[in-house]
Amino acid sequence: MLLKTPSSAVQNVPAPLHSIFHERWWLNAATDGRYDIIEVTKDGRVVADLPLFTKKRFGLSRITRPPYTRTLGPRLFLPPSKPFRRARNIRNTIADLVLKLPAYDSLKLSLDPEDETPFAFSLCGFTIEQAFTFRIPVSVSPKDVWTNCDQKTRNLIRTADQKLTVEQDTNLSNYIRMSLVDQPATNNSHDFSRMEKIFEACKQREQGCVMNAWDEAGKQVASIVLVWDDKNCYFWQSARDRTTPIPGANMLLIWKSIEYANKKGLTFDFDSFASVRSAKMIASFGQNPIARPQVMHSSVLYKWERAANATLLKIKGSALQYCSKKKSI
Repeated sequence: MLLKTPSSAVQNVPAPLHSIFHERWWLNAATDGRYDIIEVTKDGRVVADLPLFTKKRFGLSRITRPPYTRTLGPRLFLPPSKPFRRARNIRNTIADLVLKLPAYDSLKLSLDPEDETPFAFSLCGFTIEQAFTFRIPVSVSPKDVWTNCDQKTRNLIRTADQKLTVEQDTNLSNYIRMSLVDQPATNNSHDFSRMEKIFEACKQREQGCVMNAWDEAGKQVASIVLVWDDKNCYFWQSARDRTTPIPGANMLLIWKSIEYANKKGLTFDFDSFASVRSAKMIASFGQNPIARPQVMHSSVLYKWERAANATLLKIKGSALQYCSKKKSI
């Protein structure tokens, strides 16, 4: 169930930009309830709100995304108006919202591609950068997606489909097991306990599933996790066995996910990418990248701390390299 528009909001107000990541139950699972919500009101009515998650390190406060939360920006509850008036209302509302922000040393908000507020934040002195994701609108049929895929991608999917069996369930342990095969515990940075809390909350609301690929011997070779709201299905997590001789397992699971999202009447969001290689792999499905604006601001002290930390890491790396050379002599 989605968060309801504040009761004070009048009818005919445009639906606020809202995703699964705004849900109170998601935020509670991701943070154990350690988040705040700031609001802007006008004439006794909420016109904007923004969930905030703050972390502290070395006495410095960072406003950032909660764990495993892809985007989290303001929700606007503005009345209908002409475009120029709406733009002005957004600028004024964000200016008021910024005044409500608590003291911080660093702030980074990752916004949805459809968010209307980046320009307003820039006028308030924030830096706007861009991350990217890929989306397949529900209006684009899987047949059209297939036609636009790179030929090599289609071949990989066909080959994998002949040799692998894909099963869907809600057992996150299948993904966790695969993730530990992909990246052993010593190198795996996932907080599986936190991930389980979030996915359990999704599962209770029938807003998440796991897709797994198994070879002919019954060995699991790949796994992905999907979560969704009433508009988008997100490619939330993925892992694979890099030693399997069967290529294209992840490609096959992505393809099955695209079909699944379309059947549910949802846009499929590839949910960004982790590397240049994965970006190229996702781009091979024939979609253009779309921007996810990043709203950023930091204090001089925070910039100094980051610079000092980078310098220390560089010195440490040089020292380790020197010691390694000494041992080899």
